[in-house]
Amino acid sequence: MRVTPILLAAALAACAIPRIEAEPPGRHQVGDAYTITTSRSWSRSTGSWGEVRTIDGVTLGRLQTWAGIGDGELLGMVEGQTLPAFRADFTPLEVTELVADTIEALSPGADVVVTDLRPAPFGSRPGFRFSYEYVDGGLPTRGVALGAVHDGQLDLILFAAPAEHYFDLYWPEVEQIMASVTAPIGR
Repeated sequence: MRVTPILLAAALAACAIPRIEAEPPGRHQVGDAYTITTSRSWSRSTGSWGEVRTIDGVTLGRLQTWAGIGDGELLGMVEGQTLPAFRADFTPLEVTELVADTIEALSPGADVVVTDLRPAPFGSRPGFRFSYEYVDGGLPTRGVALGAVHDGQLDLILFAAPAEHYFDLYWPEVEQIMASVTAPIGR
């Protein structure tokens, strides 16, 4: 089984197998920045790299959330490899490049294509949304991201799943989760 790029970074950063726990449906806090609401049970692992939620395993679909990524921080880490860092003054376009560059650095040859960057609410905050596609180990993958830069910090939700079957299977639930974001004006 091939481990997806950002999750691989998370596992290596933690230097151990991440603890996976069942998360029942309901409202869930993501850091101190926002909440999401799920309508079904997900498996969740947490670390300094964010949170990863999955229903049938990370290779079949994963929802990753980060809260309050600060200036100079990364979306993932791999020992001995330099990854792009977030900057407090990033625009939405620069965040798309950060996501694409991180995936490409962690999965050589992935060649991420970003499309449909547009404004979108992140709870009560102005935010942005974009779609992305790449091939990971021969498997075409689709994804959608929702994010906001607020007070120089990045809040980010990424969903990715194999383009065939699994993206469409999980997308209705993920779309509801993204619409459920509650992010207060202040932190």
